[in-house]
Amino acid sequence: MDNLTQREQEVVRLLAQGMRHGDIARALCIEYDTVCKHAAAARRKTGTGTTMQLAIKASIELRKE
Repeated sequence: MDNLTQREQEVVRLLAQGMRHGDIARALCIEYDTVCKHAAAARRKTGTGTTMQLAIKASIELRKE
């Protein structure tokens, strides 16, 4: 997950906590579409196919820290 931007990491961490895109947008004071773009970029960079896979991978990574 080191190759993600800071904002992508923030979005991914919140996804790993079970937050929905709309809730993340409100929490970070950004647009819903921006959350979707960050999540898509993070999926591409991590090789995950779905947001659920991304959240699971992030959850596992966060437990290692």
